[in-house]
Amino acid sequence: MSSLDQLSQMVKNHLGVHSSHKWIIGESQVSGRGLIAAEDISPGEVLFIDHPLIYGPRSGVDLPRGCTVCCKLDSDMFFKCSRCALLLCSEECQSTCIHNDDCNIISRWENKIPMEEVDDTIMSRALTVIRALLLKEDRFRFMASLCGHEDPKHGFEVKHLKEYFNIPDHEEKIMLLASYVIDTNAFQVASTYGKKEMDTKGLFPVSALLNSTCVPNIRYNFNSEREMIVKATKPIPTGTEIFTCYTGIFWGTPARQVYLRKTKHFLCRCDRCADPTERGTMLAALKCFATYCPGSLLPLEPLIPTSPWRCLECGMRVPSKNIFAVQNALGSMLASLNFKDVDDLENFLLNRIKKFIPKTNQIVIDLQCRLIYGIHDIRHPDLSESRLSLKENLCRGILRIVAALGLGDAHQRGLLLYHLHATLAERARRSPDLYEVI
Repeated sequence: MSSLDQLSQMVKNHLGVHSSHKWIIGESQVSGRGLIAAEDISPGEVLFIDHPLIYGPRSGVDLPRGCTVCCKLDSDMFFKCSRCALLLCSEECQSTCIHNDDCNIISRWENKIPMEEVDDTIMSRALTVIRALLLKEDRFRFMASLCGHEDPKHGFEVKHLKEYFNIPDHEEKIMLLASYVIDTNAFQVASTYGKKEMDTKGLFPVSALLNSTCVPNIRYNFNSEREMIVKATKPIPTGTEIFTCYTGIFWGTPARQVYLRKTKHFLCRCDRCADPTERGTMLAALKCFATYCPGSLLPLEPLIPTSPWRCLECGMRVPSKNIFAVQNALGSMLASLNFKDVDDLENFLLNRIKKFIPKTNQIVIDLQCRLIYGIHDIRHPDLSESRLSLKENLCRGILRIVAALGLGDAHQRGLLLYHLHATLAERARRSPDLYEVI
């Protein structure tokens, strides 16, 4: 592992003109290394602008596949390159430097089967780790300095590639290392708004040094150059560690812990995780199993996955296996829901799901967010006043959760405020007499 001085120099070289004196790389009280504020940082300040060492399609099994150059999903002209079996949408994409680099790597491997029989889906899933072979020495060292988990479930892309090609040992080792590091550290890159594009991910090495807590003090977004812009969401005093969050911010503690254990190989022990009520938000709460009790169940010891749960009202204790059964049943209910149908979503939220879980549960909050974003054409003449009112109330309710969690100027807060403002503006347009002009 690289020393802190070596890592700091790699970070400085990588960021170039975007390098910052506002933070340093130091020893983390949470885990290994981290980014530490070197001076007081104000909300909204840009901490750094990161760019990926490696970028490419996500490797998930059920994700739709598209052009491996422009990521377009909609095309009547898709074809496989005869030299590398990568999917393309046009001769223009085939002639790019991006494809030329990818193709030159793959085409130099000896085939085990004819190229036309190679599965383009497997090639797309493996492309990101294949691109690790393009890294120059300094960028490769930076990648190798990042943490990677050599779990058997990682590196499956390379195993699939070996079914089609004879790959040199040293290139196989590089791709396996890349797979371990990418699976541990990569960020999903948001697609361009309004475009149907293939899901992609990038290994942003400075951002990968950020440790996780469930109440982060930064947010990030991506620009058109696929750069990751990281900003403070709240005041960060000198000497304080700079944190991101590896999970969904509105997930309850059990869901966050399961995700972190499976994908990041650690259990978070932050203050939020240790608090059964999660700062009073009750995001993990279930309804008490006692027929006439209006109380909510929460884990007695949320940092222990097998902890029994207890009702805050009547004190009933429920074993963890019973809780798991309820959570699985709730998952099955959601599987039948059409999330794109606003009417179906509203009916499920208002008339079905709340019979089984409290209104504070993370599932309810997720459905509320989906409904807020689903009611988007607010100036449509057929949009009822009751639905506008519902959208306003949902925005206000979730904003209270954001405040209770202490998330500061988080991305979710900005998005909710935007939707709340749009809703209030439309209600004022429809009924101007009800609103005072100042």
